[in-house]
Amino acid sequence: MPEPKRSRLRAVAEAALDGILDGDRLRAVPVDGALAAVRAVPGIGPFSAELVVVRGAGAPDVFPAHEGRLLAAVRDLYGVPQASDEQLGEIAAGWAPFRSWVAVLIRSDRERVAAA
Repeated sequence: MPEPKRSRLRAVAEAALDGILDGDRLRAVPVDGALAAVRAVPGIGPFSAELVVVRGAGAPDVFPAHEGRLLAAVRDLYGVPQASDEQLGEIAAGWAPFRSWVAVLIRSDRERVAAA
């Protein structure tokens, strides 16, 4: 494994051991704070941070705005092929307080349809 990957993996492991990635801790702060804390770990970018907060910590009301397949699925479902990411966030606001769960269900359905 190349050294940069080893360093990032080590940083993620240390963050987990230090409690930075603890689900209770991440759910106890505002979503923006949780995402920022996770993104501060070397090797974790916006997409991965959203996965950690949504799926790892189980935060129920986060719209994963960096998940390209989800954004494409929402554009398709809502019939808005040219919608900006910001407009998709506005659509997702209507899913509150369960944006995470709606996003997971949309992605799950898209995977099911694609596999059929």
